[in-house]
Amino acid sequence: MSVTARYGKVYDHVFGISNLLGENSLYINMGYWETKPATLDSACAELARLMAIEADLRDDDTVVDVGCGYGDQDFLWIDEFHPKRILGVNVATQQVEIANMRARRLGIADKVTFVKGEAAKLPAADSSSTKVIAVESAFHFPSRDDFFAEAARVLKPGGRMVIADIVPLTSQAVSGPVRRIPVAGALVRALFMADRQRLDINSYPEALAKAGFGHCKVYSIRHHVYHPFTTFIRARFATPEMRRVNPVGRLCFGRIGLAVWTPWMDYVVAVAEKPRDELPEM
Repeated sequence: MSVTARYGKVYDHVFGISNLLGENSLYINMGYWETKPATLDSACAELARLMAIEADLRDDDTVVDVGCGYGDQDFLWIDEFHPKRILGVNVATQQVEIANMRARRLGIADKVTFVKGEAAKLPAADSSSTKVIAVESAFHFPSRDDFFAEAARVLKPGGRMVIADIVPLTSQAVSGPVRRIPVAGALVRALFMADRQRLDINSYPEALAKAGFGHCKVYSIRHHVYHPFTTFIRARFATPEMRRVNPVGRLCFGRIGLAVWTPWMDYVVAVAEKPRDELPEM
C-alpha cells in the first residue's frame, strides 16, 4: 500500500463523521474567528469566505480544491460566489464518496465533482483551471514543492492559488517560556508536519517563487484561529455530545493537546499568481 493510500485510510478513520468537531456541518478546519462567530460551523464558513475573497472567486472560474474533505467549502462557494465549476481532490475514499453524495442531494453535481487524487498528481489537465485552493490541507501533503509545481501546471496563465496552511513559527516568534522546552517543539513538528521542507512565513514566498509563481503574499492569521478556537473547543468538549470523538481527536484538539502544539505553530494564508504569457515582440 502506498504512503498516500495509508494516509487516506487514516483520514477516513480519524476524521470520520463521528469525530468532527462542528455542530451541523462536516467542515474539517479550525475556522477563522475575526468576526467573533458564535459557532465552529460559522467560523469554518468564514475561513471558506476568506479563501474565496483572496482567490477573487468569480462566476467564470474553474476551481481545483485540493484536500477538499467533505466538500462544505465547495458548497458554500457555489452558493455564494457562483464559480462555473469545482473539482475537489482528496486522498480519503470515504470523504470523496460522501462529498459526491451530498452534491447530488443538493442538486449541484453538475457544478462540483469530487475525485480521489493526490496533491502531487492532480487529476486535471495542463492550464485547465483558473483557481487552485487548499484550505488547511497543505501541511498534510508529503511535499509542498510538488504541490506548488502541480498547481502551477494546472493553472491557466494569470490563475491564482490560495492556501490556508499550518507551518512552524519562526524561532523569534515563539514566546520565551515556550522556547525553554525545545524537545516539545521538535516533537510537535515531527508529528504535525508531514512535509520535511519546514516552510515558515519567511521562506514560504521563496518556495512559491521557485515554483514559478509571482505576486506572492503570505500573512499570518494565527491570532484569529488558535486562541478563539481553543477557547471555543474547550467548552464544546465539556458537552456530552463530544464523547463521540475518538481518543486521537480528543488528544490533538483537547485542552492539553492544543496547549502543547499551538504555541509552536503559525497559521498562514498564502496567495500567488501564475504569470501571464508574455506577448511576443513585434
